[in-house]
Amino acid sequence: MQNSVQSHYQSSGIVKRIREALTKAGYDLENLDPDALAGADEFHVGGRKVTSLIADELDAHSDNSVLDVGCGIGGTSRYLARTTGARVTGIDLTPEFVDAAIQLSKLVGMEDCVNFQQGSATEIPFEKNVFDIVTMLHVGMNVEDKLLMMTELERVCKPGGKIMIYDVTLTSTETINYPMPWATTEEFSFPEPASKYIEAAKASGLVFLKQVDYGKLAKKFFTSVPDEPPALTLGHLMGPRFMSMRDNLALAVSDEVVSPVMMIFRSG
Repeated sequence: MQNSVQSHYQSSGIVKRIREALTKAGYDLENLDPDALAGADEFHVGGRKVTSLIADELDAHSDNSVLDVGCGIGGTSRYLARTTGARVTGIDLTPEFVDAAIQLSKLVGMEDCVNFQQGSATEIPFEKNVFDIVTMLHVGMNVEDKLLMMTELERVCKPGGKIMIYDVTLTSTETINYPMPWATTEEFSFPEPASKYIEAAKASGLVFLKQVDYGKLAKKFFTSVPDEPPALTLGHLMGPRFMSMRDNLALAVSDEVVSPVMMIFRSG
C-alpha cells in the first residue's frame, strides 16, 4: 500500500522546476522570502489561507514541539516554524518530497528551524509522548485504517497536547471521479465522513474538541481568479498531470460530494 501511495506522489525534479519558475519570474534566489514558495508548497485545499487559520487555532509558541505528518515539501512546517517560533518536524512517506523539503528550507534560510525525515502516518518514527502538537493535512484520504492512524497520532502526542487534522471528507454517496490529488484510482483512495475520523479518534483515547467545515472556503478557492498568474503553482510540485486532479476535486467540492474539514482533538 505504501509503495502505491509513494508512486502516486512521486515526482522527480521538484526543486529544479521551482527554482526555474522563480528565476523566470524575477526572484533573487540568494535572498528568497519563504512566502515566495507558497503557490507550490501549500498542497491542500485553501492553500496559505487555510494554513494561517490552522496556525491561529493551534496557538503554538516557541516552547512547543510540533510534528507535521504528511508534510509534503514542507510548506506548512515552515510557516508554523516562522510564525510561531515552535520547533517543527515534518515527516512524509514520499522520499522526493522529503528531499525537496530539505532543499527548499535551505533555499529560504530555514534549515535550522525545521527538520524533515521519511515516515508514515501509520508508523510514525518517534517514541511515545514526544510532541506538544501534531498536525496532519490531507493525509487521511490515503489511509484505509483510520483507527491505526489515529492511534499513532495519539501515541506520539504528549498528554494534554493538541492534534489537528485537515482532510478532504466525504459529504455524499455520489461517485468520485479520478484522478484526485491524493490518488490516481479509487483502489488506493480512502476518504471518509468526518464522523469516521471522530469515532476512530475516540477509540484511540483522544478527546474531540472541535470540527470546522471549510466547504464554502473551498468553493471560493477553486473559482477565484488571481489578478495575475502566480510564479508557482501546484503544477510545479506534481507536474502537468495535476490539472486533471485539480479539476476533478473542484467539481467534487462544487457538487458537495466532498468537503475539507478541520478536526481538533486533545490527547488524554
